[in-house]
Order: sequence, then C-alpha cells, then structure tokens
Amino acid sequence: MKKIAIFGTFAALVLSSCGAGAGTPKTEADSLAYAMGIDFGTYAKKVDSTLDVNVIAAGIKAAMQGDTSVMSQEQAYMFMREYFMVRMPKKEKEASEKFLQDVEKNNANVKKTTSGLLYEIVTPGDATKITEADTLKVVYEGKLKNGQVFESSKDTVKFPLQGMIPGWVEGMQLVGKGGEINLWIPSNLAYGERGAGQVIGPNQALQFNVKVVDVIPGDTTKLNKPAKGALKLNKPATVK
Repeated sequence: MKKIAIFGTFAALVLSSCGAGAGTPKTEADSLAYAMGIDFGTYAKKVDSTLDVNVIAAGIKAAMQGDTSVMSQEQAYMFMREYFMVRMPKKEKEASEKFLQDVEKNNANVKKTTSGLLYEIVTPGDATKITEADTLKVVYEGKLKNGQVFESSKDTVKFPLQGMIPGWVEGMQLVGKGGEINLWIPSNLAYGERGAGQVIGPNQALQFNVKVVDVIPGDTTKLNKPAKGALKLNKPATVK
C-alpha cells in the first residue's frame, strides 16, 4: 500500500500542474510543473522503465479533462492496488527464480545448498569455523539481480551473525576467517514478500560479495531460541 500511496501522490501532483504548458519552463509555475514531472518520471522509471511515456501523458490528459471513458479514478486506483500487491510481486518472484537458475547454469563454480542458497567460495579462509553465535568483521557489497548496488561497506563493519538474514547466516558458515564468498540469495532467505525499504522490493533475489576480516567467537549456548511457531533460521548448509 505504501507504493500505491506514493504513486498516487506523485500522480496527483503532476495532474495538478500539467496545465502550465510544455517545453522549457518560462515561469515559476512552469518550473514547478517540470520539477514535479521529473519527480514522477523518476519514480515511474523505478517501477517499470519500459512504461510508455505517451500512455502516461494520455492518462494525465484524460484526468485533467475529466475524461473517464477509458478508466475512472476509482478504476485506476483499484488497478494500481492490484498491480502493486499481486501482479508486481508475482512478476518479481518469477524473474528472481529465473535469475538464480541462470546463475547456477552459467557458473561452473557456483554450488547450491539444500535451502536453495547459491554460493561461490573465492577464498576459503583459515580453519576457523564460523558459527551463528559469532560476531563478524567484514567488507561487503550487496546488489540487486540487475547489478544495482543497494548497499556497500567502504570499510570494515562489525555485526553479530545471528541478527542477519537467513541467507547470510547460512552462507557465512561456509568460509573461515580471511575467506571471501559470493552469495546469491533467494527471496525466502532474504526479505521475502515484504521486501525492505524502497530499494529491495517483494520477492527479490539478492547477491553479495563478502570478505571476512575477522571472527569474534560467540557462545553457542546463548543463541536465542525461536519462539514457538517462529520461523527457524537455516542450519549450516549441505551441498546437493
């Protein structure tokens, strides 16, 4: 619903300012209209870069003129609601599954665990066995399936492994101190149907490169036990 609200807000802003005219802004109102158009266009591109600008313009014109012959405002809202809540997550799930299949098929060094996690050990590291209870010092980079970097540590960062997404918890136990690993994480081992923030959408597969700088041993007897009925994190991976 958040995406729908944002989309609706941008659309309303654009519709309210489209009468200023086209071309290079000449007045303050023109500049405001143009800026709103850029703002809306930027968001629309993130939603789907293949959207037809002419069709968007036709929709704006129809709304400005009160023309409901193709779609009323209520119908537009219902369509966007259904698209963002049902169609878009479904498309993303299918695209992510295909992406992971292609990674596995086209990379001889990539292996797959029983959970569906894909990984490539670049450097195994030493014999130090990482456990879920440990705290890690790492340098990492996270990307979407299209290669867009959504998160990157320029320097070493420190965090307890137990608090990370299941794909990290499982994957990081495959290397030791000094190791480097590439991870391709299916959405169910990442942020699932809810996504995270405005960058990681529902059902998105993620890819990471992680270098383990140091391992601070933790007490495995003090690991938090999942509440009754809670989703358990994966055990260390086994390779198919």
